[in-house]
Amino acid sequence: MGRLHRPPSSPRARKVAERLGIQMEALVGSGPSGRIVAADVLNAPPGPRVRSRITSSPLARKIAAKLGIPLETLTGSGPNGRIVKADVLHAAATAPKSKGTRRPFSGMRRTIATRLTESKQTIPHFYMKKTLRVRTLLAFLAERKVVHPCTVNDLFIKATAFAIRDLPAFRTRIEGDEIVEIEEVNLGIAVGIGGGVVVPVLLNADTLPLAELAVESKRLVALARERRIENSGCGVFTLSNLGMFGVEEFSAIINPPESGILAIGAARDDAAAGEKLLTLTLSCDHRVVDGMAAAQFLNQLAAILETPTMLLDR
Repeated sequence: MGRLHRPPSSPRARKVAERLGIQMEALVGSGPSGRIVAADVLNAPPGPRVRSRITSSPLARKIAAKLGIPLETLTGSGPNGRIVKADVLHAAATAPKSKGTRRPFSGMRRTIATRLTESKQTIPHFYMKKTLRVRTLLAFLAERKVVHPCTVNDLFIKATAFAIRDLPAFRTRIEGDEIVEIEEVNLGIAVGIGGGVVVPVLLNADTLPLAELAVESKRLVALARERRIENSGCGVFTLSNLGMFGVEEFSAIINPPESGILAIGAARDDAAAGEKLLTLTLSCDHRVVDGMAAAQFLNQLAAILETPTMLLDR
């Protein structure tokens, strides 16, 4: 069998054809003596393509992946058309900028980005959900607000404090190479403010009567909205409530070095059962909290919230 005839071509034409996956045997050259040049490749009519192998250095692939630059859009300047670091950086520098208003990260936004990125990358999160019946809880809240102003968030804080008081794993923090069990039930309250989220901490939440807890949580949230964050970094566990925005359920990222975070959704009607339902999503650090402890926490929390008079008995 004779060898496949390859027409004469310029190095540039071969490089372009390889990048575009064009079979040069089907091309007609317009250069001297019928030589195929880059323009012939670029002007080739649609036809069968071959899958070309893109060669690139490991560093070039890593940088391209980080910057979101497809390697197939690049022309390599290395040996045999290999894509190298300089090719990727040149493409990034010459890429057209997207339209829109640009601004640098604010100090708060940068801190949030750094901490939450670190959390997702270094903490082995796992998640559990539980849906509660809350018609009785909401009726209890309506009664209590007449006597002592409080919110549904206060009820969740109090119930969470009771639930983790007897579960040491939820009062555990990882600090460096040490696992530290904290005796106090110090709970973080996620508060949205302009430009981000902050987490003031309610100390000894399990020891406060509901009326006192409601006053203290209101004070902490009000100060946080003025960017005065009390007891920051002292928590063992955090609550994040987006129910007031109509969000039915969501998963929250753990606030390091805490053991977990509880995401509270909105109450919704279940017409078939004549009930109000609310979904909780628990995020746990699997290094200190196991699945059984997480299930115990959710079951105990549900028992308290579905029988809310328990919040007054303790």
